[in-house]
Amino acid sequence: MRTPTFDQEMLARNYWSTIEDSHQIGKSRHRRNVFYRHAFFVACREITQLSLATIGRMLNKDHATVIHALKAHDINYRFDTQYRNIYTEIFTCLNDIISDNTEKVYDVIKSRVSNIDEELFKDHVIEMYKQKLELQENHYQAKLEPLNAELNKIRKHNKQLQKRVDDLNTECLRLKNLL
Repeated sequence: MRTPTFDQEMLARNYWSTIEDSHQIGKSRHRRNVFYRHAFFVACREITQLSLATIGRMLNKDHATVIHALKAHDINYRFDTQYRNIYTEIFTCLNDIISDNTEKVYDVIKSRVSNIDEELFKDHVIEMYKQKLELQENHYQAKLEPLNAELNKIRKHNKQLQKRVDDLNTECLRLKNLL
């Protein structure tokens, strides 16, 4: 099943296409076009769970453009009636579209969940976690082997050092007795 964010992106893209067609939004930087793009960016950010990069990609922009639109939103909304009207229209329509779709997705999920055999699902979850634990154990063992090899080298070196210390202590005692 597709993720809800993919559905949200698809719905938002389709909605933007209808806005472009119905309001003749072009690629230019005319004030009206910029207002529509900025209002769409802000509405998407507030309504959907899409990332800044995904929102920007829908209009062939980058995440920085979306951030700029978010920063400019408060001033535009307060002091420009045209922007406020555009934003309100876009926000309302997009919110309705996303809400309707979200309810449909949840209904589909609920219907699928009601048809699940509990024992089969429980067995599946147990098997899934067993596999995850096995992968973690393999990963742990892979990390542990070089550490054990290093530890053995250090132990061997420590034994050699301890033997050297013992030999030096013996030599010191011998020299002390000679004096």
